[in-house]
Amino acid sequence: MISFIRKNQTFIYIAAVYALIFFQYPAYIAISRLVLHQGVDASIQPSYLLLWGLIRILIVIPLLFTLLAKENIDHEDLYLSFGNSKKVISITFWGTFIFTFLGIILYPWFINETTLTALRFVEYLPIFMLYAVTNAFIEETFFRGIAIRFLTDKSKFWIANLIQSFFFALIHIVNPMTSSPWLFVALTFFLGLGWGYLTKRYKSLVPAIALHVIADIFVAISLF
Repeated sequence: MISFIRKNQTFIYIAAVYALIFFQYPAYIAISRLVLHQGVDASIQPSYLLLWGLIRILIVIPLLFTLLAKENIDHEDLYLSFGNSKKVISITFWGTFIFTFLGIILYPWFINETTLTALRFVEYLPIFMLYAVTNAFIEETFFRGIAIRFLTDKSKFWIANLIQSFFFALIHIVNPMTSSPWLFVALTFFLGLGWGYLTKRYKSLVPAIALHVIADIFVAISLF
């Protein structure tokens, strides 16, 4: 048993971090429902978003540091680079533009209605952005960076992409902001596939992080 753990300690570490990420969702939702049930004003929720992002950073960053510093893995192997910067900038710009347009059109199909006014949106925008950036960076680093890196050691990329997308979708099963939970899970699965492809194609997490930020802003809006 000890020899097995030593031989597979990196995979065990990754699995443990995934478990922590997975169980954050029901814990966060339970707290949110408790707060809302008690009739607490929704204006306190931005602080929960900030706490949510901080907790995820505290979970994933030590893993990332361990892989880069202790396991001698190059940051480019985890796609933590700009790759071909001109192509990355181009696909990121046009991708976020098109993704935002599609998000506005498809928003009512996947997300609960929001009572957020334009004034409140402007007020909360810095918090939405901070939450979206931290959350997108952490999830993309873990799923499209770390997971794909280690899964492709054992299998072909398309298999690795399917596996990481499946587990990415799995953590979104318990989700309080969707009008169609399973439709939302299916959406996250295909988004995971697409973002995995972009990451591999352009050798950079930047396009996937940018698109993920847009998606998380829509999700944050739905909480209010």
